[in-house]
Formats: sequence, structure tokens, C-alpha cells
Amino acid sequence: MARLDFTRLSVLLVEDSAFMRSVFVNVLRALGVERILIAEDGEQAIKIMTPAAGTKGTMIGTSGVDLIICDYFMPTVDGAMFLRWLRRSDRSPDRFIPVIMVSAAADMDVIFTARDAGVDEFLAKPFSAAMLAQRLTAVIEHPRPYIYCPRYFGPDRRRRAKPVQEDQRILTEKDVEVVYSGKDLSALKNSSKMVWEFRIPRGLKAKLAGGRSGDPNEPAFDPALIEAAEGKIANMEGDYADWVAHSIDELSQAHHRMVEEPERAVLHMATVHEIAHELRGQGGIFGYPLMTQFGKSLYDVTDEESQVSPQLLDLIDAHIDLIKVVTKQKIKGDGGSVGQQLLKSLSEAKKKFGH
Repeated sequence: MARLDFTRLSVLLVEDSAFMRSVFVNVLRALGVERILIAEDGEQAIKIMTPAAGTKGTMIGTSGVDLIICDYFMPTVDGAMFLRWLRRSDRSPDRFIPVIMVSAAADMDVIFTARDAGVDEFLAKPFSAAMLAQRLTAVIEHPRPYIYCPRYFGPDRRRRAKPVQEDQRILTEKDVEVVYSGKDLSALKNSSKMVWEFRIPRGLKAKLAGGRSGDPNEPAFDPALIEAAEGKIANMEGDYADWVAHSIDELSQAHHRMVEEPERAVLHMATVHEIAHELRGQGGIFGYPLMTQFGKSLYDVTDEESQVSPQLLDLIDAHIDLIKVVTKQKIKGDGGSVGQQLLKSLSEAKKKFGH
């Protein structure tokens, strides 16, 4: 028996990829989450959250949403922009709502940007149902105090104590005011303090516990639910294959247009970059880590600093060919000797074409 009843949880899912929305919904439902709101980007998420806004976003749990799962890279309003709005805007209905940020680009700069915007947990793609369950458990059972200062509002970013250089200014207890209610942040401007630490009672754990204290040795999730959620992912492998086939077609078309329309090559390269980002994040979910590796490599060589050249066009084509091989031969795991040969081919292509 599990400690928490996730049928009581309400989640806002913010994800621009229709396929990944389907993956998340299937996994969340298998884990027991029944109330799921969908936003296709940060702009839609703001519209969903705004109508419930009350008095300057200081009320906790009044938005109807208990927790947000948000992709980082999205058009129009991305995950970081939405998160900054959620934490700092007067129109936000709940500045303290827990947020799990998701991204295939789990590079340190992305993680730091999400952290500085006020994220509670970060989930890197590819992920498993168990990894998602772990992040959900973390924000529900181990919520961190929230910190407010002129340049930041969000969960306490200090995971552990670190030594400080002697000449570095450090805060003392006199600089910090502990706040025990979600008071209007504008009311703090007249305070002499430099930092405010919010230690606000969180009702989410109690809500999911249903009034039961529960055995601390019991898992937050029923292991059978996690197993069922992993099964849902496995059952979507056919859908994943269809998505990859469509993505390969789009990659080939974008590459062809880069060749045929040199004046718009940068625009078409951006399309390749976006598709590579999705390939990077999804391959490992379905047991195709080589797809993740090739997607990441293609993502890296087509970033905004890359210059379109005949060599780059050939390198993009080489990536597409490798992705086709993985798909056609259904090469799972590391691929054994075939996988090693494919990785060697990628390395040789990068050297040949100057990357």
C-alpha cells in the first residue's frame, strides 16, 4: 500500500510536443493522477493560470492546480519565461506552486537558468516512469523553504553548505526575516531585511495522504503503479516509431531546403535543430539510446553559432543516415558491435567535416 493517493493530485502539463504530451499523460494516469490540464506552451499556461488569480498571487493552493510539469524549450513563451511569470508576476495565482522543469537539453546552463527562475525539481529527458515518480515525490514530501530577495524568488537553492572565502560577504540571521504566511511581497519593500525566507505550511502532502499519517516505510507510490506506467511507455513504442519516421521526413526536407534555398538556409537549419532536440530527448525513453546520442550530436552541430557550409550540410546528411539505420534496424541499447560501428562512423564524419 502506498502512503499517498495521487488521484487527488491536479497537474498542469506544459509541453509543446503532441507526442510527448501523450507520453506524459499516459504515464501520469498510470501513476494514478486523474486531473491533468494541458497547455501547449508557456503562453497557454499563463492563460490557464491567470483566470484564477486573486489578490496579487499570494494565496497558496487557490489556482486549482497542485503542481506543474513544464518543458523548458517551447515557442513563444518558453519554460523559463513562464516560470519567472509564475514566481514574480502580480497576476500569478500561486507563486509557491511546485514546478518540475523537463528538458532534453540537460546542460548545466539550462539547469542553472531553470534554477535561477525558481524551479523546484529538474527532470532530464530521456526519463523513465520511476524517475518522474521520484521527482513528484520529492516536491510533495520534501518541499524546500522559499527565498525572496531583490534578484530571486523561489525554492531555497542551497542543497548543502559550502565553505565561503574569508573576504566574501555572507548573510547573517540579522539579514534574514523568516515569514510564516504567504504575505504580499510588495509589503516587504519597507523592511530593513535583505532576504526573506518563507516557511509556509504546505497542504499538498496532507491532501494526498487523505488524513492518514501513513507508515513512513511505505513507498509514496505503489510499486505496481510504477511498473504499469513503465508498461504504458513500452506500449507506445509503435507510436514512437511512427513519430521518428515523420521526424526523419521533416529532417530530410529541411536539409534539402538548406541546399536548394541557401538564402533561407539558417531558417531551415533551425528546423533541423528543433527536431534534433526532440530526437535527443525521446530515444532513451523507448530504449534507443543511440537515437539520443545522434540527436544530441545533430543538435550541437546545428546551434545558432554554426555557419552553414557545404561541410555542415554533409555532416547533417551523415547524421540523418545514421538515424535512419537505427530506425530501420531497430537497434536498441548500445547496439553491440553495430552500435560501436555507427558511433565510429559519426566520429569519423565529424572529423572529416571539421567538427
